This record gives sequence, C-alpha cells and structure tokens, in this order.
Amino acid sequence: MRKRLTTVGKSRAVILPKELLELYGFSEEVEIEPVEGGLILRPARRGMSFEEAADKLFAEKDDLLERLSKA
Repeated sequence: MRKRLTTVGKSRAVILPKELLELYGFSEEVEIEPVEGGLILRPARRGMSFEEAADKLFAEKDDLLERLSKA
C-alpha cells in the first residue's frame, strides 16, 4: 500500500485507513521503532497500574497466599 504524506502544521503525517486501524488494534497512541530501511509501527501497549497488577497477582495466586497466611 502506498500513501501520501499530509502536511499538519509544520509536521508531516500519514493517514491510515480505518480498516487497518481496526485490523491491528490501533487506538490513540502508537509505538514507532526505527529499523534499518524503515520504521515499524505498532499499537501502543497499555501498562497496568499498580492496583491492576496487584489485583491480577492476588487473583492468580490466591490459593498460595491463603496457604502462606495459615503457615
């Protein structure tokens, strides 16, 4: 697929078709990785908050934590 660069203020942009955005799960942010010969564009991975990570840990290790608390 070939796309034209669009001028946005003093910058340049590539407009991606809605179908590609949906297909690859792009939302508001992207990760851009420079590689030899070009760029890799990926959906930005959303990190977990401390609370989300703690909830996930306790849900996955609930039985282990319960056994440890009784030891």
